[in-house]
Amino acid sequence: MHLQGFCVMLALAVALPYGSSRDLMQASYTDADIFNFALNLEYLQANFYSCGAYGQPVDNTLGGPTVLGCVKGNYSDAIQGIFENCAANELDHVAYIQNALGSAAVPQPLINLTAVSTGANAALGRELCCPPFSYAANDLAGMVTAFLFEDVGVTAYNGAAPLISDKTFLSDAISIGLIEAYHAGIVRDMVFNMRNELDPYGIYLGTAIDAVSTLRGTVSAAATGAGNFADQGITIYGTENLIPSGAGSLAFARTPTEVLAIVYLGNASQPGGFFPNGVNGVIQG
Repeated sequence: MHLQGFCVMLALAVALPYGSSRDLMQASYTDADIFNFALNLEYLQANFYSCGAYGQPVDNTLGGPTVLGCVKGNYSDAIQGIFENCAANELDHVAYIQNALGSAAVPQPLINLTAVSTGANAALGRELCCPPFSYAANDLAGMVTAFLFEDVGVTAYNGAAPLISDKTFLSDAISIGLIEAYHAGIVRDMVFNMRNELDPYGIYLGTAIDAVSTLRGTVSAAATGAGNFADQGITIYGTENLIPSGAGSLAFARTPTEVLAIVYLGNASQPGGFFPNGVNGVIQG
């Protein structure tokens, strides 16, 4: 899917294709700018999990437009439990960052969760119909969408860490990024175990996951011309791949431009996808 995601921070990090070695370039962004960029993506993930678990968007004290496409998921008890757990974590992340930033925190931007249908169509190269693809339809759809978001969050936090000046902010960013990594590991294990299940469109979950990873990496690689694919599917040479990583088993990293290209569904300079009006704050890719 020209996709998504999730809990994101930033950094101008240029990663080698499929690798995690990178040359970091300093930018004129403050720690507050970086955390506000992350807050936008925390809003996205918090609303995704809250809507999927409860059919309710985040009760955002800072205001912002109504979330589009908020629907309760038709999930099994196991997947419902994952959504509830992740929703609690993401809501805590939103509140924590808002509190850390105080009056500097940006309000929630317009979020469109129905964009997952556009992303799914792009990833699979066909229109999924009828009905259109929805994260709320069943376990498989919910987990495909969770996979779409989680790895993006991990790569974004990893890219952000070297640019944060304040040690307390840096510690917070690392801690949040580690929680995102826990989420990503759970999601990857679940979708690996479900990979041979067919969805209502006659597509194996494993095929859908590979398509999401490929398109996500392709969009990332094209975003800056640096070729930073920074993605791996759930299998490598037929074996389970719970921990995507590059040389030295170092985690992948993405720049804000690469992250925005994914969540805007294709072009970091053209708001769209999950953020129809763009993200709020200084960092715009």
